[in-house]
Amino acid sequence: MRLFYLLRLRVLPVAICAVFAVFGLLALFGVHEAAARSAGADDFTQFGFPKVSASVLFTPGQAATLTAGTQQVVLPADFVSKPVKFELLTGDPNFFTPLLESDDRSRPILAAFAFRVTDMATGHQIDSFDKDVHWSVTDPRVADGTDIYDTSAANPPEITENPTPGTVSGTTFTHSFHGADEGWLALGPQTAVGMPNTGSPADSTALASLAALIGLAGLVCLLVGLAVRRGWRASLPD
Repeated sequence: MRLFYLLRLRVLPVAICAVFAVFGLLALFGVHEAAARSAGADDFTQFGFPKVSASVLFTPGQAATLTAGTQQVVLPADFVSKPVKFELLTGDPNFFTPLLESDDRSRPILAAFAFRVTDMATGHQIDSFDKDVHWSVTDPRVADGTDIYDTSAANPPEITENPTPGTVSGTTFTHSFHGADEGWLALGPQTAVGMPNTGSPADSTALASLAALIGLAGLVCLLVGLAVRRGWRASLPD
């Protein structure tokens, strides 16, 4: 019994610390991967916009227009200086509604869209333009108070209000974009009393950082446990 008791005192703390250490290493790896991903252009078909609704092969010096349902994108002749494939991606508004803040969930999502722009020479995606492209949606629900919200390259996406206002002309809402580094939602004005606050999705970056701190604490605990174990063994009589 004494041997079992001593083994439990020696092994159990080290095992617990090892679990925390493994969890911390996994969390740190996840944070590293997220940082690496953010360094390049993201493919928004992976983040809520799976459908290619329109595409065009753009040649510098020639303006182009894409149309998909109620949406239109006008590409100026000099929006980039190289041949590219420009794709208009769309998503399901029902996917994004629960991700909005509670006081925005009763607003109609007029369009859920993103761009994917591919360099024809390299096959790489690009996320910034030389000149703005001009996107618009025509919908009877368009009115003063229609806004663009940005969606991040994450699962689930984080949604924040775009600081640049668009333009309302009749039932058409127009907004300009200087890149393809985000997805977007066009929200019509409030039409009903907001739903009760049920909370917004947790910030995945904050959770990853918290997990990393817990993991680091586990590593420290593991090192302390090993040191205590060595000291205990050294104190045993020969």
